[in-house]
Amino acid sequence: MIVVLIYIILILVITYLNRSEVLKGVFKSTKKTTWLVPSISLLTYYTSIEQGQMITGILANQGLWGLWLFWSALLGVAFTPIIFAPLWSKLDFVTDNQFLLFRYSGLSSKILHIFRAFYVGGIVVAFLLSFHILAFSRVVEIYFHLNRFWSILLTGGVLLIFSIKNVFQIKLKIDVLHIFFYLLLLSIAFYYLYDASGGFHESFTKYGKTGVGKLNLFPPVEQKSAWVSWLAFVGVQWWSAQLFDGGGPEMARFTAVKGKRNAILTALIPVVLYIVLSFLMVSLSIMVLSTSTSNLGESQFISSIYCVVPTSLRTLCFLGFFGMFISKSESHMNWGSSFLTIDLYQKYIQPDRSEKHYMFISFLVMFSLSLLGLAIAFNFESLQGLLKFVFSISAGVAPVFILRWFWMRINAWSQLSAMLSSAIYTMLFSFFFNKNIFFINYFEEARLVVVTILTSATWITVTFLTKKDDEEVLMRFKKIVPDKKTVLRAFRIAFAIGLFFLLLELSVWKLIIFIYEYV
Repeated sequence: MIVVLIYIILILVITYLNRSEVLKGVFKSTKKTTWLVPSISLLTYYTSIEQGQMITGILANQGLWGLWLFWSALLGVAFTPIIFAPLWSKLDFVTDNQFLLFRYSGLSSKILHIFRAFYVGGIVVAFLLSFHILAFSRVVEIYFHLNRFWSILLTGGVLLIFSIKNVFQIKLKIDVLHIFFYLLLLSIAFYYLYDASGGFHESFTKYGKTGVGKLNLFPPVEQKSAWVSWLAFVGVQWWSAQLFDGGGPEMARFTAVKGKRNAILTALIPVVLYIVLSFLMVSLSIMVLSTSTSNLGESQFISSIYCVVPTSLRTLCFLGFFGMFISKSESHMNWGSSFLTIDLYQKYIQPDRSEKHYMFISFLVMFSLSLLGLAIAFNFESLQGLLKFVFSISAGVAPVFILRWFWMRINAWSQLSAMLSSAIYTMLFSFFFNKNIFFINYFEEARLVVVTILTSATWITVTFLTKKDDEEVLMRFKKIVPDKKTVLRAFRIAFAIGLFFLLLELSVWKLIIFIYEYV
């Protein structure tokens, strides 16, 4: 209780000292700063309590090669820091949805602006919140010995309380506190799991015996289904559904800093730290599985930590999990509420009300989004399944977000058709292909590829069937975009950095496995 009391006092003190920012900084930073605090805050956005659970579930069911679900994304991980963070820093928007009215022209830009405010701010964000609720509910379930229903309900209830104090300007500072508690949790968990598992060699030995090929970096040759998954991850998923342009919650950090250099550092440092932390998370998951006598899947990560950590430190671990849950959830709540409050309510419904009125609406929207996320969380069991569903409704959309900065032929109808068609094709996929044996055996992978192909064909066709944006709008936009030679050079550098990170990741794990097997 003392630890919890200290945490509550720290939150109240930080909030009180920054009380003047409540009215001004609900959705964006009111002061330009250096990269340090925004980059730490962005690290809390990239890092989450779902990570350890999902890695454990993948390692338990597939093996190291299953982590290509995440590793493939390393190919595009430097695109945002090198290319897009400096571009966003030039624009002083409250929300990244306002970019649409700057980039596109005519009635179509307003239609897209309204649609995305509702679709992303309301529906997509609610699904993301359900993801976080489901993940933290497992911590609550184990820590308080509750059943699934009450743990989800309690988690959602806590999120509802935090939704009425979620101010971006204050959140940046509180995120520093939350990452401290989370790193403390990981340190405690590593120390006790290392002791309980008998060290790296012993834990790798025990884990390797849980199944054939568990320590392989690539799928076993004989497992065709595994290679289909690998090809989907490497060939399609990373660029089709994961490689966006740094908008959303990330943009708010880029616009909070001074100049290009700070924007690049704000984006790049969390990426590097996240990659370093990923080695720790995988190591923890292997030690978790090596100490376990039963396969509880994703929940095993939480239960094993609480089994080995002394009672006196369990509350501290709980706070570490809680900090990441709140930080990530608040980022998505704030993002969704900014769309619905600023881009929908203030612009089209009530444009001339006081700041206090909009602040009240913003907290009401965050409360409502949390409630909707809670309702969705009751309908999902697996984090990995929910994540793949989110990837699917994004399949084929990501290229539009990248290319809209440089290909001036893309218009609002292009982006709108991509977002709509991806969601529609995802929903219709199981209806049309539920009798085909290939699609049944490789459902997730087939859905990703098919939706990507159909979505891409749809938005490209729509692009050439609709008229180009007004030249005046395009000229205004071109002023912030570098010349073609600079852009191509930046893309080459970003991809090279991403490829380097991927090869480094594989090389380190190859070295670890080599040392385990031969030294």
